[in-house]
Amino acid sequence: MVFAFHFSLHIPLQAQENGGYNESVVVRGSYRPVIEQSEKISFPAVITDTLGRMERDFSYSITPTRLHSIYEPTRIKAARIIGEPATKLYNNYFRLGVGYYPSTLADLYWSSTRDREKTYGIRVNHNFSWGSIPDYGKNFFGQTAVTLFGKYIIADKLQLSTDISYEHDHNLYYGFSDSTLQAVLGTVRDSIALSDYRASYNIATWNIGLKSMQLDPNKLGYALNVHASDLWAYWGQNEFNLNASGDIHYGFNIKDQYKGVAYLRVEFDGYRNSYRLDGEMPLGCSLTPQADTVVGWRNIVKVNPYADFMLSGLDFHVGLTAGWDSYTSDTATTFRLFPDVVVSKSLMKDALVLSLGATGGFDANNWNTIRLVNPYIAPDAEQRATRHYDFTFHARWNPSRKIEVNAEAGFQMLQDDLTFTLDNDYTLNNLYRPMYVDDNRFNIGGTVSFVNDEMLTLMAGGHYYRYTFVDEKDPLAMPTIDYVKPLYRPDWDAIVAAKVNYHDKWLFYLEGQLLGNMRGDLGETLPMRYGIAAEVEYRHNRALSFFLKMDNLAFQRYNLWTNYPSQRGLFILGLTYTIPHK
Repeated sequence: MVFAFHFSLHIPLQAQENGGYNESVVVRGSYRPVIEQSEKISFPAVITDTLGRMERDFSYSITPTRLHSIYEPTRIKAARIIGEPATKLYNNYFRLGVGYYPSTLADLYWSSTRDREKTYGIRVNHNFSWGSIPDYGKNFFGQTAVTLFGKYIIADKLQLSTDISYEHDHNLYYGFSDSTLQAVLGTVRDSIALSDYRASYNIATWNIGLKSMQLDPNKLGYALNVHASDLWAYWGQNEFNLNASGDIHYGFNIKDQYKGVAYLRVEFDGYRNSYRLDGEMPLGCSLTPQADTVVGWRNIVKVNPYADFMLSGLDFHVGLTAGWDSYTSDTATTFRLFPDVVVSKSLMKDALVLSLGATGGFDANNWNTIRLVNPYIAPDAEQRATRHYDFTFHARWNPSRKIEVNAEAGFQMLQDDLTFTLDNDYTLNNLYRPMYVDDNRFNIGGTVSFVNDEMLTLMAGGHYYRYTFVDEKDPLAMPTIDYVKPLYRPDWDAIVAAKVNYHDKWLFYLEGQLLGNMRGDLGETLPMRYGIAAEVEYRHNRALSFFLKMDNLAFQRYNLWTNYPSQRGLFILGLTYTIPHK
């Protein structure tokens, strides 16, 4: 919640002309200061695009004159100041909930209290569901994560930060019906163990960062971040990732009138993978066990020099990205240049901001990224880096303080774009493998937002997508299939959301989502998804509140992936409690 207050006092002084009225009135009496009651002016914060503004330098001179006084005041005793009572700080909370299927939810957070030099704390979250779908059996899934974090500022010049985390995720490859299980393997679900079709991932991560606290753009500033993570999975996968990135920046002048900042950013992203095929494979696998495989370092290196400056009323972000890709192939390195240019213009006193951009780069599709996109991916998934060239147009319009309209259009040229298809090595048709394609994507869309004094927030938006295939990279794909668009990509999407805050006591949230038709693996069209989610929260006081979360209120049994029907409605009831701390 943000409050803005502006006080001003204007006293006009006017010289009297000859013959004009000129009198003074002196009133004597006791003075009693009174603060009149006034209404609070509450309105949402407005974020103004500062790129369209440039501070103007001006100079002035002061001639100091020392005044000598012959008066010497008598000394007085120091007054004793009674401190105000310490206010309660809320540096912790825990959130607990239980729901249908059943499902459990737990979030815990604790941090140190306010300190100019250091901050540290811990976050814990847990989410689990024991769901079951008729004819498809159990579809358990869960996620648990623990993070320790800290930050320390040295002499107001250098900030050091770090966090260490551990995360455990698991789900089931439940995408086969009882009839399919009987027809293909000649068995029933009660005779197989959950471990036969279980996916489980563990990720340990350590991040370290440092950056200068230098806020003057005309002086050298820098930042450095190091990320190390190790992923090990149930079916023998292991992936170690080392990422190091840093940048330096320095201000400069253009014709002694305009100011800019030059940056140089460098990033190294390296991976080392190993996979163990020891005969323990997911249910329905037809592969022959092989020896362990180890892949050496596969890297992506990026060098990105650019500059931000304003010239002739336009805001410029001008640079380029040089990239070396030895990730897609561990025997060859590909060098590419990508544009990094964005030009913006503010109009109508910053009420309208228009921008055009041409950017690009590499993105590694590593095992951790792939399984987050598709949780039903087969072990030993093929990895490549996606190269993309992005051309965008964006417009932001604020016709009033309460309304914001965003519109965008874009064209992307994608090489080794990540898609998915069913893996033929699994006879139950319940596991996927990556499929990489070269395609072009056009999209157009936008959002409209309305905020009314923090009590009511409305938002609506959507996008339309159109794809054009350039080249098919899947050697196992059927050449007779007419690829109109990639698998599992919607034609369009839309969202409508509303948030109501009633006297900071009752909070309501309602969201509706529509996802257009998608093409599935078996030639079928996955029907439109219409999801409805809602949340109600009652704040008993500043420390205690109760909530009810509801998802898929349309009770639609939709499919985001072939052979994987979803659960229907989900309900979780819980509370949030905070322990005050002085």
